[in-house]
Amino acid sequence: MISLSCATRSLTIRCLAAAALFTGAAGAASAAEPGGLPFPAPGTYKLDRIQRVPFSIVRDGPGLPHLLSTYTTGKITLLTFFYTLCTDPQGCPLAWNAFEAVREKIKADPVLHGKARLVFFSFDPVHDNGETLQFFAESYKADSAIIPWRFIGSWSNLFLEYTLRSFGQEISTRRNASGGKRVVIEHLLKVFLIDPEGWVREIYTSAFLDPDVLINDIKTLQLDENKINLSN
Repeated sequence: MISLSCATRSLTIRCLAAAALFTGAAGAASAAEPGGLPFPAPGTYKLDRIQRVPFSIVRDGPGLPHLLSTYTTGKITLLTFFYTLCTDPQGCPLAWNAFEAVREKIKADPVLHGKARLVFFSFDPVHDNGETLQFFAESYKADSAIIPWRFIGSWSNLFLEYTLRSFGQEISTRRNASGGKRVVIEHLLKVFLIDPEGWVREIYTSAFLDPDVLINDIKTLQLDENKINLSN
């Protein structure tokens, strides 16, 4: 949970937004094991390459632009698209809850330390500006050597549209049903498992977003990486 003190009004607003997101996450249920059967052991199955992560330019704060590949290569990556004001229990809060659980499991397993990263990619450049993304990133900085959690946004609307299209992440916008001015961004939750070479190896939706499945798949990719390293 975020426990940073908020000294300024702007940071207070962000803390409230983060707290709301975490509150929704705490109430979201994780997927159950299908049919009550145990999950296959890591390394006993194969995760095929699905697609390459597209070229894109992103930002992770108020500073200079970066290549998206900076956050999708070199480590096993779990990436999802989000926006801070999302309240759909089957959307961003569910993803946040799953990522929190995966983060704790990796912290408890020394074999996975430094082998994976988590990435939240915002598609709301209006509210999730560089300062907001930096605020979230700072909240998880203490464990970044074990399991970094990066918060990024697109450098421009052009890159954002191209990136969403390449990932097959459709979004639509509408006004809040209560008649307020807040815009709701509707989207189908997707989480992408990406290998260190930048290939998407699995895509999860809300129905299959079980932290134990995510961990097993991460371990499977890590075992594949170990075999490649031994053969070289």
